[in-house]
Amino acid sequence: MSRKLLLLAATAMSAAVLSSPGFAAAQETAATAPADETVVTVRGIRRSIKAALDIKKSAINSVDSIAAEDLGKLPDQNVAESLQRIPGVTIERNRGEGRYISVRGFGPKFNAVTVNGRTLATDNNGREFSFDVLPSELIAGADVYKSPQANINGASIGATVDVRTLRPLDQTKSFMLAGSAGSSHAELADTNNPEASAVMSWRNRDRTLGVALSASYMDQTVRDDEFTIGAGHVYRSSTDSYYTSGGVVGARIGPNVAPFSKISMPSNLSPFFFVRKKSMTGLNASVQWKPVENLTLTLDSLYSKAEITEDQTGLAYDFSGGTLVEQVVQGKEAVYQRYTGGTVDQILQHDTRNVTTSMVGLNAAWKVTDTLTLSFDASTSKAERRGKENDYFTTIRRKNMDLWFDRRSGSPIYDYGFTSPNYSNASTNPQGITAHYYIWGGGSDIDDETNEFKIDGKWSPEGNVTLYGGVASENRTKTIITNSTPGGEQCAYCGSNRVLPQSLFSNTNMDFFASHSGNIIRDWVAYDPLAVIQQVAQFAAQDGKAFAPGRFDPAGSSVVDEKVLIGYLMSDIRADLGNMPLAINVGVRVEDTKYTSSGASQTVLSAVPNGAGQNIITVSGVVPVSFEGKYTDILPSLNARLNLTDELIARFSASRVITRPTLSDLSPKQSIQTNPGNETIKRGNPDLQPFRASQIEGGLEWYFDKLSALTFSAFYKNIDSFVTLTTTPQKVDQVTFQVTVPTNGKGAVVKGMELGYRQVFGNLPAPFDGLGVQTSFTYAESNANYTNTVANVSYGLEGLSKYSYSLIGFYEKGPIQARLAYTWRDKFLQVASGRNGEPEYFDAYGQLDASLSYDVNDHFSVYLDGLNLTDENEFIYSVTPDRTKEYRTTGKRVAFGVRFRY
Repeated sequence: MSRKLLLLAATAMSAAVLSSPGFAAAQETAATAPADETVVTVRGIRRSIKAALDIKKSAINSVDSIAAEDLGKLPDQNVAESLQRIPGVTIERNRGEGRYISVRGFGPKFNAVTVNGRTLATDNNGREFSFDVLPSELIAGADVYKSPQANINGASIGATVDVRTLRPLDQTKSFMLAGSAGSSHAELADTNNPEASAVMSWRNRDRTLGVALSASYMDQTVRDDEFTIGAGHVYRSSTDSYYTSGGVVGARIGPNVAPFSKISMPSNLSPFFFVRKKSMTGLNASVQWKPVENLTLTLDSLYSKAEITEDQTGLAYDFSGGTLVEQVVQGKEAVYQRYTGGTVDQILQHDTRNVTTSMVGLNAAWKVTDTLTLSFDASTSKAERRGKENDYFTTIRRKNMDLWFDRRSGSPIYDYGFTSPNYSNASTNPQGITAHYYIWGGGSDIDDETNEFKIDGKWSPEGNVTLYGGVASENRTKTIITNSTPGGEQCAYCGSNRVLPQSLFSNTNMDFFASHSGNIIRDWVAYDPLAVIQQVAQFAAQDGKAFAPGRFDPAGSSVVDEKVLIGYLMSDIRADLGNMPLAINVGVRVEDTKYTSSGASQTVLSAVPNGAGQNIITVSGVVPVSFEGKYTDILPSLNARLNLTDELIARFSASRVITRPTLSDLSPKQSIQTNPGNETIKRGNPDLQPFRASQIEGGLEWYFDKLSALTFSAFYKNIDSFVTLTTTPQKVDQVTFQVTVPTNGKGAVVKGMELGYRQVFGNLPAPFDGLGVQTSFTYAESNANYTNTVANVSYGLEGLSKYSYSLIGFYEKGPIQARLAYTWRDKFLQVASGRNGEPEYFDAYGQLDASLSYDVNDHFSVYLDGLNLTDENEFIYSVTPDRTKEYRTTGKRVAFGVRFRY
């Protein structure tokens, strides 16, 4: 209802603007008024640097910013990529694209993302925001608040990132129009991907009415090649039932293999081609109207639609069913194994992620008197992810294969191969391929809706004190609807002898990991997963077996509803300490949170290996469950800025902060994985309490030029309790499941420091006076020390890199603008409990990017951008670097095109 009321109010405001006498007068004024007075507009890198430094210097709290270099042009083509230039901010890449951010070592779930101060809904399971669905062309800038103020929306221990869109009444010129059109080339996919954007801003001369519009479009196909250990590494002994069951559970052991105990080995090998197609449209509009001098009405709307499909096709052999005939063990690791008479599967997975994100916000700022200002803000945001009916996970099988792997080269890509005694070129030969394992129409659709209302007041009496106060309500509902296929139908043809027609298959001809010189398989067969499923459905009809699309899974679905009431009081105090100006911001924020979590539960009643490389499980009936919780937090904050000189500023901040549990952790939904060697049960915990922390920081900033600064800050965060993942074994019949549940664990301390340096060397002789540099360095450490009972190892905080830095050199003079940027972050814990319950780490990663543009004239420029110029690879490992989880190559990408401005 609140969403409908806000949309109705927004429509009413638009109608009022268009029909008002003021609008007609504004049009007449715009038509007859003389041209704007001459305005000198600074564009490009200098504009971006100056805007960011002005925000940072004038703020009382700790804030860093990015700003558009020109209308509709951020420094990078991705918002997350631009944010990583800020000290303390790092990004997590998803197959070459910046998707999530971490701030001061705290991962995505610890950082709140708002747009114009309003919470933006997200299509993820939790609260973390994916920047890959937010076009950078819609953004005017972003502010990263590292120390809170009582009036800032967004509870977070890491930071609050407020993305700003274009506001027409803030523009220096009455009319501006800019846009771009170009294409990007993805090296591995060998595709040219079109992209275009346009931005317009208009206001009347009196600054009483303005409209800003922006739009963007892209159509992209990219590829990466991945070597993965799909089900992770496992510890096995020669006396395990995996080897002693005569092939019913797993493999056999040949007579020449010595007995072994608790040896680590890969559960399978999975080289994959990954192809992502993304079509994205973004729209943003802002209307501002001042019907009277002391009232400003602002209506904002944002819309983004991303249609994403991901196809993964690759091999997957898990050694089950064969005989282990050779093995080399070094320490406690199996570094070489050879099997005969085994099976090799091939998986083709098709996922659809159609995401629509929207937001509408209405703000009224009323200057009641010269000293009193009131503002009202209402917003609604919704994110929808659709596509579960078009998700497929299909597996075909080759039997009687001889296969091997060898890790002794030390490469993250193990040497591997397989052959058939019956035919040559086994990986690409379509002979004898049998039906095996299928899930179709399974996956999750997600709805996330937020509704926020705020009333703020500001009182500035005569003197040096300004008082603020406000109340707000935030309602959020996250709904996850999951389809799944019963295990018996998934495995209707597991290990079958049903041979699939050869006409279904062709070669990929994609040359897997061409940059790697190891002894590996480079190609295999491709097929249409839906065509194979239709063929298997015909088999099922002939054999009288149940085989149908996925249907609603109550135990995998949930609704989490959260309601937060907020009140705050705050004051800005300005005084002099001797002859040094002092500004203090002090406040307290009270947040009262209530939530309900609803879903269903099921219990695994039996689990039995079927002798064909799969487990058959039986689950109980569905039992509806619902939980309620509440908590209240009082959050004081103090920020101080002391101007030691006109150029030197000292800062200090102290605050109490919280991060609410991620919504997926509060959900009672569960997932059950039954693949041999990767039997897991994962469920949420509706009883979780939020993360709470006390933090302080201090800093020193030297602004030795209008476009130059050297900054330093140190921070200390004492977290009362972390939500950690607890994994315990649960044996059901012959199968042991690893059951993982989030729980409130012990606290930890995170501390560190940041350095930032940027300078434009305008005092150098021509032509070197166009040179400049922008660098940042962050050090963060933690005493967090948790125990992973599965791997019997300790681990720290997810998302924390001990060291990270960025180094940017640029040149901007006359028509030429060039930039060379290198960013690097240390390894970090990606997930505390991954495959088989083991911690997984993202290895250190550095990337070199470059951009070049040339102004043909005052209105047109051409550009050329290069990403990942050194062709770096992404590496994720389990526990230690010699145990590969994923190793990816994403290739280089080049973008080129033309920009215009008026």
